[in-house]
Amino acid sequence: MVAALEDLKHEHRLIERVLAILERATQQLERGEEVAPGTLSQALTFVRGFADGCHHAKEERALFALLAAKSPNIEGGPVRVLTADHEAGRKLMGDLERAIDAMRQGRPEGALEARKALTTYTHMLRRHIAKEEEILFPLSEGLLTAEDAKELEEQFERVEEETGAGAHERYEALVRELEASVGVGGATH
Repeated sequence: MVAALEDLKHEHRLIERVLAILERATQQLERGEEVAPGTLSQALTFVRGFADGCHHAKEERALFALLAAKSPNIEGGPVRVLTADHEAGRKLMGDLERAIDAMRQGRPEGALEARKALTTYTHMLRRHIAKEEEILFPLSEGLLTAEDAKELEEQFERVEEETGAGAHERYEALVRELEASVGVGGATH
């Protein structure tokens, strides 16, 4: 497999660990249990900084752009659908941010709004990852030349530089802290 696609798959595994954390928080909210707004805020920091700011940036600016240039059918099909998922995720994280603010202010609707945003986001992103790994990545393997693969790696490196030195390690540490704080397995990674 193209190394850049393997990198994206590795990043999916870290994102899925955060989805498990968010699903645990959703279950707690559904049972009427209190979820610390700080925990949700830290998860939001991960989603915006790593999932969107690094991972989705690599996909949109590099992989999706390269695939879209190869075929209008790819641009109008998988690339459009997956980009729309990213945009929907950004909106849902805005909804979560407002819900966290409401929770911090002690407004009861905050927990309900957080639960709605989290439920929709985790379901959508799990489907999104499956679409990429089961459809887009195999399609990419058949279309990307060695030169394309090299270009992807270079573009991914540029995104990594923008994210900052040691970003992966910082975000992995944040995920371990979140796992420990909500009691989700994998905290020993």
